[in-house]
Amino acid sequence: MPTRSAIVAALSLCATPAMAQDRASDSEIIVTAQRREERADDVPIAATVLEAARLDDQDVRSLDRLGANVPNLYLTRNFGTTSGALVFLRGVGEGDSIFTNDPPVGIYVDDVLLPRATGSLLDLIDIERIEVLRGPQGTLYGRNTSGGAIKVVTKRPTTDGVNGMTDLTIGSYRRVDARGTVNLPLSDQAALRLSGISRNQRGWGRNLTDGAVVNGQDVQGGRASLFWTPADRLTLLATADLTRERSTPRFPQQFLPDAARPGRFTNVFRERDGRIDRFRSADTMPLNKTDSGGASLRADYALGSATTLTSITGWRSLRSRIGFDQTANPPGSGTAVILLQDQRQHSVSQEINLAGSALDGRIDWLAGGYYFHEHNDQLTAISFATPAGTAARYRTDDFFAAPSRGSGTGGTWSLYRPALDTDSWSAFASATGKIGKARLTLGARWTDERKRYDVQFLTAPDTVLVLPDGRRAERTIRQSWRDLSPRVAVDYRLGEVLAYASVAKGFRSGSFDGRARNIDFVMNRQSAIAPERVWTYEVGAKGNAAGGRVRWDVDYFVSDYTDIAFSAARAGTPPEIFRQNVGDARIQGLEADASARPLPWLEVGGWIATLSDRFTRLKTSPGCTAFVADERDLDLRFTPAFRYQLRAAVTRGGWRLGGDVTGASPYNIALCNEPQHRVTNAEQANAQLAYATGPWTMMLAATNLTDRRFNTGSVGAIGYPVAPREVTVTLRRAF
Repeated sequence: MPTRSAIVAALSLCATPAMAQDRASDSEIIVTAQRREERADDVPIAATVLEAARLDDQDVRSLDRLGANVPNLYLTRNFGTTSGALVFLRGVGEGDSIFTNDPPVGIYVDDVLLPRATGSLLDLIDIERIEVLRGPQGTLYGRNTSGGAIKVVTKRPTTDGVNGMTDLTIGSYRRVDARGTVNLPLSDQAALRLSGISRNQRGWGRNLTDGAVVNGQDVQGGRASLFWTPADRLTLLATADLTRERSTPRFPQQFLPDAARPGRFTNVFRERDGRIDRFRSADTMPLNKTDSGGASLRADYALGSATTLTSITGWRSLRSRIGFDQTANPPGSGTAVILLQDQRQHSVSQEINLAGSALDGRIDWLAGGYYFHEHNDQLTAISFATPAGTAARYRTDDFFAAPSRGSGTGGTWSLYRPALDTDSWSAFASATGKIGKARLTLGARWTDERKRYDVQFLTAPDTVLVLPDGRRAERTIRQSWRDLSPRVAVDYRLGEVLAYASVAKGFRSGSFDGRARNIDFVMNRQSAIAPERVWTYEVGAKGNAAGGRVRWDVDYFVSDYTDIAFSAARAGTPPEIFRQNVGDARIQGLEADASARPLPWLEVGGWIATLSDRFTRLKTSPGCTAFVADERDLDLRFTPAFRYQLRAAVTRGGWRLGGDVTGASPYNIALCNEPQHRVTNAEQANAQLAYATGPWTMMLAATNLTDRRFNTGSVGAIGYPVAPREVTVTLRRAF
């Protein structure tokens, strides 16, 4: 028989916007945040759940739109890349996408981790729901979720008939997207589900150096899922996915110099020919070729009426070749610094867990083990020269053509190949006991993680540089870490209100300075970066009223964040990227989220979130005294004191008009809080107008409605402005 979640998934394909809104507001929301099906209102975790209907209604097609819908989540495209996710949750995150730094906020697709930031900015197609769990989740989820977890749940194949959908989108800057999904029953016990996407856009910027249109999109992808119940107690779910991206790398824009302080910059973008999206860059051959994919197999076997054995096997692979501008200098105007990277990655993971209940359902428990192996290597070069014409951009198909080293062995900017092998073993357990209206949850996770970091400096393909003393310019560093992360939570139900309190520890294993190019430092002084740890103390409450037409949740948390690892830029020409453990900090905040349907045709909602952060200890000086007198006063990255979202929708007679507004108080992007990296205008509005009749839906949507062009990421004297206002029209048919 189809599962309850499968039935819900199938129904969501054929729902009109009005039907979807009724279901989301008036019925129970089922989640698996604790690795078992529960009502969202019964989960004592700060969580935001976005169901398929809401994603469709708000025209949310990619993970980079997720941050506007989740308190204290900052999620956007990483600097210069198009497929990399930059994620900070409650002030905990990672700003550098290089593979030597593990993301502390785990992104999972059907309980399989996407281990790298590159390639993890997913297109959302055929999604059942997304659960964002704030705070450490180590006792239940695979690996390194010290900041939280983003759990993407795709729709499972069902045996109840052929169904699916297809849509076509056209929009600003010659955008043409096509998507489709189909569910195919194969027998009474098996079904196949196929989905595909093609996303194309010419681009919203122009490089005035050669006239090329930039910031374009070129993505194709697909996913196949096979669901099979070969026996009454056994279910199998096999999935495979592949994404091919050839988009233009994001182009940076320079900041205007500060006339009052020579050598400093303002946070105002330069406007070439009077427009922020006009660039005069020597980067006339941008490179961005990313192929990613994976496969997984999930097996669930019912050992009895109350116990299930689950195996989740995952495999992921990535090949990414990128080359993008780090200075945005016109030809003949200063040095052009172009970063070239050729990354190869593959990983395998295996989780086995046993879940069940005891004492007539008074105890729910879970125990399991997790293994993860990953290999990464990356050929890296820096093109460092002063080109004089439009053809001066160095070849991006041959990294050894980049002028990365002159004669001799001196200098920081040299062609090199870092590599990292990781083996991680974990054991975890969690149990929840019911005592009247109260429940007590105890959990723990033991981790043993081992890494091997190798680096070679090269002069030609597969030729290692020989130093004057006869040594080969290569080094291996091995390091291992162990950690025990507990979680204790208590909750109490009073009518429709659930109150809870919890203490949890998160762990992110150590890292290496994969950006280090100084040969003397790498050969003689480089060592591993210590692990980060986060202790989070939290109280909260959630509930609903008026038959589910009003939902709310509120929480307050305090996080002690120790041995914070930062990748930052030291001043210089060009700036040198370095990584170190800076120290410890305390982050605390209030989060409140609510939605209501005061009238059958009106839905309103929104959230507010605060963050207060301060360094409690500085382990080393980050070198920021030029910008702050006391470095303990530095503001952590992506920690605005206040953020909010307001949203509303009206649904009448097949029509739906909706929109949302998101804003934030000023916040900093860089460690040293330089003026150019302070964002003071991060407000955005989006709107949608849809009409549904029978199986057809047409939607007119606009993002960044007011065309607010704030900074989404920056380094040195350049930043990446948010995309301009875009308008799309989508025609969708369900069948």
